[in-house]
Amino acid sequence: MQDEDRGIVDAVRAGDVDAFRILVHRHQDRLFGVVFKLVSEPVAAEEIVQDTFVKAYANLASFRGEARFGTWLVQIGIHAARDHLRRMKRTREQRIVSLDTLRALRSQQADPPDPRPAANPFAQLGESEQRDLLQEAMESLPADYRLVLVLKHYEEWPYERIAELTGDTVGTLKVRAHRGRQLLKAKLTELGWETSGPSTHSPTTPAKSDEEISS
Repeated sequence: MQDEDRGIVDAVRAGDVDAFRILVHRHQDRLFGVVFKLVSEPVAAEEIVQDTFVKAYANLASFRGEARFGTWLVQIGIHAARDHLRRMKRTREQRIVSLDTLRALRSQQADPPDPRPAANPFAQLGESEQRDLLQEAMESLPADYRLVLVLKHYEEWPYERIAELTGDTVGTLKVRAHRGRQLLKAKLTELGWETSGPSTHSPTTPAKSDEEISS
């Protein structure tokens, strides 16, 4: 456990309820950053963060201090974020029109496709649309891949700390991050966003290159 958290956790366990506010203030920004990048919804992220602190307080007696308090807290938040994403995925799947239906509708159209660049829905993508595409691509990744990309490239956690959270080896996490970047690029291309050009980079794009796999 981090030295700066040890005394506060002990105080809360001893009955000083107000001391828990110090832990909330100390960790809420970092926790929100991780959760928000996983769920991409500020309101949902805020609710998950609040629920995470409630769960952490309720289960503080079972916290043995084998990991740092901040890591334990993030782990609770990640589990809650995954539950949220699973619920959202089920909701989206219920609204998706089948590809066969789309093809049938398209075949019934009397007008030929419009070849003009302006008719291409990706031709006039702005920054907001690019962020939406990136988020959609991130959501398509397996949960374990997305988690390591978020923690490594957005939060800049070292692999050793991610391993402490997930229980995986550093080597496994490096391979997973490498594969996750490949899948992310492929999904972005599938969505119509060319990822090889300089104009496609945005502040939310993972900054590390695939060369990191060898580091």
